[in-house]
Amino acid sequence: MIERPRRLGMLAAIAVGATLGCAAAGAQSPAAPAAEAPASKKWIADCGNYKGWIGSQCSGLRDAWYDGKPVVIVSGYTWHDPATYDDDKLEEFNAKAWGGGFGWGRRDAKGDHYSWYALAFKDSHDDWTKAVGWTWVTYWPEKSDYAVGLGYTAFIMSRPDIANNIPFPAALPLASVKLGPAELLGTFIPKLNGGVNHGNVAYFFGRIQF
Repeated sequence: MIERPRRLGMLAAIAVGATLGCAAAGAQSPAAPAAEAPASKKWIADCGNYKGWIGSQCSGLRDAWYDGKPVVIVSGYTWHDPATYDDDKLEEFNAKAWGGGFGWGRRDAKGDHYSWYALAFKDSHDDWTKAVGWTWVTYWPEKSDYAVGLGYTAFIMSRPDIANNIPFPAALPLASVKLGPAELLGTFIPKLNGGVNHGNVAYFFGRIQF
């Protein structure tokens, strides 16, 4: 028969072990998780399944969605290539693409910029064009406050002269000149069909990353 002091010591040891075990289990329990890292948050895809450029796009856009800082967009100017339009058509066009937008963006470890945005501006016919989408730009030199960059934007757009304002998806290239938190960006819409007055167009706008 085990003496009482020895039995009490054994029970105390068991109680301490059980307490430590419960504490360890509680530390791993999903009922009280630590601050959730972007990589573990719900997203449209598991970015870990993708490698290279596709993987970096997936994780960069995910992290910008969850942890991005405010971005203000200021629009802008539209250039119509005079070699692809006649003089009468050029006179009809509105070049002052005034407007603006708001979004949120984030730079990754390499310095690439990912952002989500909503934008509205006056188009070539002086009507309102609306768009929501995302951007990615990579820079040379990397991580520099003063750099040039290239990237793309993918978006859903709505404008009166295309499908009666029914939203449609599109993607365009981007070029950038970065001056600290401010950037001047431009994109180019090439001539897609033959004939006069179906010409090349360039669009310029600015943004500030806070």
